Amino acid sequence: MEELQQEPIQVNIIVNRHDNRSTGVHIERTDQVVHNVEQSTVTSTPPLIKDVESNQDPFSGFLQSDMTSRKPTFEEMFSPGIAELLEERKYSEAYCVSRKRMKIDSAFIGPRDLTIHYVCCMLVEESNEAVQIREQMKTTIQQRSEFTAAKIKAHADVLVSKGKVIEAILFYQIAAEFYGTESKAALVAITSCVLGMKESIVGILQKNEPELKGLIQTHVIPLMRDMRDMIQRSNDVSEGDRCLEEVYCLHYIECSESFIGAMSQQESTVNEAMSAMENVFQEKAETYAIYGHLLHSLGNNYLLTSRPNAAHKCFAKAIQTYETADDISAGERIQEIRASKKKLDKAQRRCRSD
Repeated sequence: MEELQQEPIQVNIIVNRHDNRSTGVHIERTDQVVHNVEQSTVTSTPPLIKDVESNQDPFSGFLQSDMTSRKPTFEEMFSPGIAELLEERKYSEAYCVSRKRMKIDSAFIGPRDLTIHYVCCMLVEESNEAVQIREQMKTTIQQRSEFTAAKIKAHADVLVSKGKVIEAILFYQIAAEFYGTESKAALVAITSCVLGMKESIVGILQKNEPELKGLIQTHVIPLMRDMRDMIQRSNDVSEGDRCLEEVYCLHYIECSESFIGAMSQQESTVNEAMSAMENVFQEKAETYAIYGHLLHSLGNNYLLTSRPNAAHKCFAKAIQTYETADDISAGERIQEIRASKKKLDKAQRRCRSD
């Protein structure tokens, strides 16, 4: 019997490529992202990210500032630095030191303090406290009119590129709330925030700390689902547009679940996404490449859980979908079909050996 090993998962995704939509003046579009558990690379840099990376980024000074200047206390001067504790993976100690700092009069707490404490809260899975800190940061940002949703999201993208993935998660959440749900463009932007959260998960996994898988499953993925729920509650766009954004969100969620080996949850998420498409688009669901992506993901799930016959059917149907999908280019079609045929061959070998 051929031994099946879980390979690094690589998914090539064009965000909402089915309609080449414009996302509006303040809502940037992610054109192409290559996802890999071992390496994640953003292959196109939106203009706003370039602005953030420059000295013109308003967040650069904002996040480093305190609300007022003061002299450090004796205790603060000689207590361990939070950054050093985090670097040494002493997360509980870092949280305690940060929490002590947060008890100082609020006049002395700046945006950077809030960001660091959010990271500490997430790493020790103090989710309720993390929510409180997020709300404080959101209120602080709302007081600065120059910080649009697009700039906040672009800042989160830069944080991911620098490996500051927990900080990025905070700003993706805030950006998604700032976008609102009153237009199709806003829903597209929220979906791009979910994609950013997925990229953040890849960054967390690259730290090679097995204990952080629990953080992803119990805290980060639920935040992604919250964003999907925001889209689901929108009544300002067509049912079809809303469904597609929900499905893309679910696709990014199921990919994230597969990254941490949560195969049962992944299977449920894929089936949820496929059912949503079938209910809204019926037989036309197979005209969208995302339906093929979901079939391919389900096939991978079946292979990794020793169900080669079911996997074979999924890959065969994924190939069929890619052949007829009308929202992908010729090059993408060839690439997707090739990937599914490779997995189809593997499923066939497993069927014979079993």
